[in-house]
Amino acid sequence: MKLLLDANISWRITKLIENDFSGCFHSKDIPVNQPAKDLEIWDYARKNSFTILTHDDDFEKLLLLKGVPPKVIILKTFNKNTKQIAELLISKKEIIESFVLNDELMILEIY
Repeated sequence: MKLLLDANISWRITKLIENDFSGCFHSKDIPVNQPAKDLEIWDYARKNSFTILTHDDDFEKLLLLKGVPPKVIILKTFNKNTKQIAELLISKKEIIESFVLNDELMILEIY
């Protein structure tokens, strides 16, 4: 399962979840002009089979305009630190895997 973290999520999370989510990258590490714009992240994710992980509702709008792929996971985790977000993602691993594999779903919100 390949996750691409948006710029608004700490790059440190990739290190905290790498044992549970192989193929996890941060948008700062993809080969586009930095800082990466939403549309550049979107295009890279689509071309490279990533699911986007974000706090940003703009990706929901892109999803409605452009359709899948990529799929989008929106974190609705206000006031949580990096470690808490990593722990939440790990605790939701089965849900995330099921979402990524289900061709009928295109967006997942995690609270």
